[in-house]
Order: sequence, then C-alpha cells, then structure tokens
Amino acid sequence: MTTPQARRPRRAWWILLLLGALVLVGAAALAFSPGFRLAPPVAFGEELTVDLAEGDHAIYVTPSDHWSEIECTGTFPGGGVLRLRPDMLQQAILLPERWDAQGSFDLGVASPGTITCDGPVADGRFTVGPVMTFFTVVGAVLLAIPGLLLVIAGAVVGAVQARRP
Repeated sequence: MTTPQARRPRRAWWILLLLGALVLVGAAALAFSPGFRLAPPVAFGEELTVDLAEGDHAIYVTPSDHWSEIECTGTFPGGGVLRLRPDMLQQAILLPERWDAQGSFDLGVASPGTITCDGPVADGRFTVGPVMTFFTVVGAVLLAIPGLLLVIAGAVVGAVQARRP
C-alpha cells in the first residue's frame, strides 16, 4: 500500500508557474508587440514611404504637445488619398518608446504610399503601424490577471510543499 506522501505530486507548482508565465508572456505580447511593428520614424515635414497591407493602420506622433494642430496627409497609388479618422478608442504605444495616437485609416487593398505629417512641435516625428485600441489594452489586462493568479498559486503551492517533510 502506498503512503499518502508518495501519491502527492511534488512538482505540481512548476506546472502552475510555467502556465502562468506563458499566459503573462501572451499578455505582454498583446500589449507591447504593436510598438515593435512600427515603420521607421521620420521628422515632421518629411515624407514617409510605406508599403502597407490591406486593413486598418494608425499614425503615431511624438511628442504630441499640440495634438489638434498636427496635420497628416498622404497618397496611395490609384489616386487614393489618406483619410485620417480620429479614433477615441485608439491608445498610445509605450514600447520601445512612447508614441501618441494621431488617428487611424483603412486601406481597401495592399499598396505602397507616402505620408507626411507636420505641426508646430519642435523635434516632432511620426510613424505608421498597427492600430492599438482600448479593447486591446483591456484584453491584455484580462489575460494578465489569470497569469498572475497562476504564478501566485504556483509560488504558494511550492512554498507549502517545501515546508512539508
């Protein structure tokens, strides 16, 4: 007959820690990966040439001291003109540096194009990248909560098992 101690899994806490860490990595990727998929930034007044896929894209600026006075224009092949829409759900990108959302636009087909932004901001720069919405941030937070709970549970179970003989 086996003793209760022999049946008890001794390393279950590692599984909890590993699952929690994986969930936290997923939450971090959801929250921070848009910042690593930005086009190389250019200074205000210069032209940014981009080759964009079909779908939603966003323009980000730094610094955005005079947000309402920054204007962005652009053209795409076939006579397409950039129609920048202010999006109140769009969020700033924090990594690898802080970029404030200026607005978003939608491309019906993948195409290269040129974009220019200008405004009364000294040393202002702009870039184009994926849209970071409020719902993306909320999704990352909601994903991080169970990840943290799993890590805490793994640490508690590991500490309790370490104290038992």
